[in-house]
Amino acid sequence: MSNKVFCIGELLIDFIGKDINKGLAQGTNFEKKAGGAPANVAASICKLGGEAYFMGQVGNDAFGTFLVDTLEKVNINTEMVVKSGYTTLAFVAIDENGERDFEFHRGSDGMYEFSSIDTAKISKDDIIHFGSATGFLEGKLKDTYFKLLKYANENNMFVSFDPNYRDALISDDMLDSVVEDYKKFISVSDFVKLSDEEIMLITKEERLEDGVKILHEIGAKTVAVTLGSKGTLISSNGQMNIIPSIKIKQVDSTGAGDAFVGGVLKQVAQMQDKKNISMEQWETIITYANKVGAITCTNYGAIDSMPTEKELQ
Repeated sequence: MSNKVFCIGELLIDFIGKDINKGLAQGTNFEKKAGGAPANVAASICKLGGEAYFMGQVGNDAFGTFLVDTLEKVNINTEMVVKSGYTTLAFVAIDENGERDFEFHRGSDGMYEFSSIDTAKISKDDIIHFGSATGFLEGKLKDTYFKLLKYANENNMFVSFDPNYRDALISDDMLDSVVEDYKKFISVSDFVKLSDEEIMLITKEERLEDGVKILHEIGAKTVAVTLGSKGTLISSNGQMNIIPSIKIKQVDSTGAGDAFVGGVLKQVAQMQDKKNISMEQWETIITYANKVGAITCTNYGAIDSMPTEKELQ
């Protein structure tokens, strides 16, 4: 018996510059890819044989059609996806100095309303995952995040949270407010996944273990910190351990963290008592998820590179 995972957040087009060291101004060749961390998490779950819904808004345009088709090809349920307005677009390239050149053109992803969520389809045994690269930018989506979090907590549901902090999206004057919003979600989350940079940003602690301790004090029940080739630090039930990953030849790390989260949630969805997972069980879950994330790095393109259950054998 496996419960469903409901992933809410952004689904957008990433235009990847293919001209080396020309940046956005001089580049002429761009490759269109489906982007958005929570959509990637849903894709990972479904490719591994789980069941996931994506909740978000795309444009009523050709890009929106492409994105919804991309999700449906990997069996993500898109019944709660709204098509209205224009699709959010992100452009990224490498400039002549080897630096990332980024522009963000926000469309309708921020207009997603709570009324678009059919709560009758959500069981108290299901999981709600909040991936938030654009979730705490101003707009209706932010309001929907908080309403859905309240709904999940009132129904004692398993809540998963990944800040997905992107410095290019958060201006300096917004940062303190966004970090406070992160803390509100962390305080009631059963599973929080972060990078080591995000821990420092949120807790201001240089030492990883001290930062994790603060997250638990805020309210996080289980914390996972992805450490790239070193594996993942998992902290739960007063215990902390680093679970190594498998050795791979890395090609592209895009979507690896999202694939990892999908690997975690696919397994948690199969558990009867999601609120009382032992450290031993978490270590098994993380070992599996590390493998999912690592294999995703061995090819190009997030969703295309994510492994199926068969490919993990």
